[in-house]
Amino acid sequence: MFLVSGSFRGRNGRRRPGPPGLFVLAWATALAAVVSLAAQSDSSVARFLNETIGFSIDDLRGLDRGSAVIRSLDTPVRQELAHVGVIHLDVPPDEFVDLFRDIERFERGPGIPEIGRFGSPPRLEDLQSLTLPAEDVEELPKCRTGDCQVKLSAEALTRFRTHVDWSAADAGRQASELAREMVLDLVRAYQAEGNTALGAYVDDDDPLLVAEQFRALLASRDPLPAAVPELLDYLDDYPRGLPGGADEFFYWTVVDFGMKPTIRVNHVVIYPLAERPSTGIAYAIATKQLYASHYFHTTLELRFLVDRIDRAGRAASTLISVTRSRNDGMTGFRGLFLRPIIRRRSRDAVRHYLEHVRRQVERSASEAVPSRAGNGASAH
Repeated sequence: MFLVSGSFRGRNGRRRPGPPGLFVLAWATALAAVVSLAAQSDSSVARFLNETIGFSIDDLRGLDRGSAVIRSLDTPVRQELAHVGVIHLDVPPDEFVDLFRDIERFERGPGIPEIGRFGSPPRLEDLQSLTLPAEDVEELPKCRTGDCQVKLSAEALTRFRTHVDWSAADAGRQASELAREMVLDLVRAYQAEGNTALGAYVDDDDPLLVAEQFRALLASRDPLPAAVPELLDYLDDYPRGLPGGADEFFYWTVVDFGMKPTIRVNHVVIYPLAERPSTGIAYAIATKQLYASHYFHTTLELRFLVDRIDRAGRAASTLISVTRSRNDGMTGFRGLFLRPIIRRRSRDAVRHYLEHVRRQVERSASEAVPSRAGNGASAH
């Protein structure tokens, strides 16, 4: 290696010895600068979590021991929940983003039995593996405006009522085919028209406009480890104003964490931060829920990836996840009893997801070890 040799090439191309320790000193100085920057990033993250969010010293110690730590935030309305979750990861931010872009592989796990990413443009084939949960197939024939266990628009209710022969033996297959068509219609309409295409749920007495609910989340503006006004404005004004350097994709999942299996449709924006050299915060990743068949009126998750150097001196990252959602069942007299339960389950879901992320990162790293070892002789 050039730096270790302590030599350089003269004009005639011959290798000459350099001043004693010059290149080792230069290397050490550069390494010290990197470690210093990482230390500054770690300290600023710890300060943000402790002073701004309210994590305790014990929480931060748990984070350093490898635990996912979660703190719930106060919210302005009862149907809203907000959590900040943090975990250390053994890969640098750029590598995490590469893994995350393969969303079907990255998200699939025990709680996500079905998942698919939309192509550009989205096609019906992107939804081929989506199957309507059995509970929904049983509920849909009974659904009426203002009384339905599935979150649907008035138009969707009508289509399920008129386009599916519920007395037929293959009613479930018909319903799943129609559900795929409607999810595709939603994504296409959203890509053309933005938030106005998200429509209104009529599963309860009062129609609920999804765009209004989402805009209310944006208005709540949580304290964040980095200001990202361009990203938040884009989520509000989509499809106009994609921030420079950002890219995006859409995907759907069936989520099953012990309650009703829930179909969700999401819009993801990956935004590299220009201030990374000074702040250590490399990326903001926004996941905006476009539709959920149960529980959620709307959800926004903002993930921040921070450069970190682990104890062995290797490049790593810290993932800070800020999740805010509006949900069913938390208002009125009944909500007095249900809200603490829903809040606890929501908090647990954030923890389980962060632990899932760490397992996926560790799995990817272990799978990469043989190839890295095999390429060791040719490393430069």
